[in-house]
Amino acid sequence: MERIDAWLGLIGAWGYGLLGGVGFLEYVFPFFPGDVVLVTGGAWVEREDRSILLLFMSLMLGSWLGLAVVWRVGRALASRIDSLPPGKKVLGVEVAQLRKIEARMRARSTWLLIGNRFMPGLRTVVLLSSGAANVPLPKVLLYGGISAAAFNALLIFVGITIGDNAEALATFFSRFRTASFSLVGVVVAVFIARWVWRRRRA
Repeated sequence: MERIDAWLGLIGAWGYGLLGGVGFLEYVFPFFPGDVVLVTGGAWVEREDRSILLLFMSLMLGSWLGLAVVWRVGRALASRIDSLPPGKKVLGVEVAQLRKIEARMRARSTWLLIGNRFMPGLRTVVLLSSGAANVPLPKVLLYGGISAAAFNALLIFVGITIGDNAEALATFFSRFRTASFSLVGVVVAVFIARWVWRRRRA
């Protein structure tokens, strides 16, 4: 409770801009503890009688900016790889194989982008891969934005409803992280299973 009060005191009148910045940093620095801060933002809205809509829009602007920046980094990396001959290796993987991976990313990009915000540790990888695979930026902003909107709305709601209850907040994050990492595990397992199956058929 004291920690939450301290955060609320720090946010003050700069809340919308600061929390929008958090929405940006979560994409650029995947291990930034933005989830806790965003829940605190929900508590700030409730306690200080601020606008939920303005908070949500500031988070979305930050999220869209983060999506675009990481996507652009992926494009820059791909441009360097594309200039290499097919037999050249990057981090031990042949360029020809990397191009096959890019093609698969283009084929599966919609669902990966929709789910990316709920996959801790993988969202930046998904966005870098989207850029490297030349997935159109409008598509990344649309489907990545849908994911961000759902995630941001969830954390704002949690902050409004239980943000002042430290015990309930700890329980929520414990269950949320368990569910998130379980989702990541399922996604990774599916991809590995598909890869093994295709290798055996080849």
